[in-house]
Amino acid sequence: MNYVLIMVHMSISVDINHLYEVLLNEILNNDFTKLDENFFNNIALYFKQNKNNNSSSSTINSVLNQEEKTIILSLIKKLIEIRSRKLFLIPSEKLTLSNLTLEERFLFNQIIKFKQKTETFLKNIEMGNINRLDEMRKKVIKRTVLVKVESDIPPFIGVDLKKYGPLEPEDVAVLPSGNIEPFLNKLSISGGWAEGLENP
Repeated sequence: MNYVLIMVHMSISVDINHLYEVLLNEILNNDFTKLDENFFNNIALYFKQNKNNNSSSSTINSVLNQEEKTIILSLIKKLIEIRSRKLFLIPSEKLTLSNLTLEERFLFNQIIKFKQKTETFLKNIEMGNINRLDEMRKKVIKRTVLVKVESDIPPFIGVDLKKYGPLEPEDVAVLPSGNIEPFLNKLSISGGWAEGLENP
């Protein structure tokens, strides 16, 4: 039986021993082990039911319940780390991607894209494709970043040859990433790129 979820009189529990077995199988195999399609959903159901259990249980039961949840989360985290590492390090043709759950396919989609870009990058290095590497550098330099100004910044010409500033504290602006470094002590930077945004 491939279920970690046990339902007894509408009470949901997780078989920790089975979780250990799943993790051990994943460690010992180069390919993905097949998980039940509801594997992660079932564990989420357990946490949903036990979300407020601590308030209605004795101190000892509360501590034991919290310890159990900590162990389960630790095992799940380790399982996901191992499976994501396989996806990045082992050639895709040697992996059975259909053994991934739907949640994992959604989660690992960015890893697959990153892996493909990394392989292309390494191939360009191997082939001595300097022009392609230069193109990559130029694209990053020209990318823009959303920033909030914390100190006065005088007017300057960006790497895109456009004029920026003057900028004052509390201003929000979109600046070329290639111009950010000199002003790092005067800006707070949002996460990610600001593609598609323009200065007001």
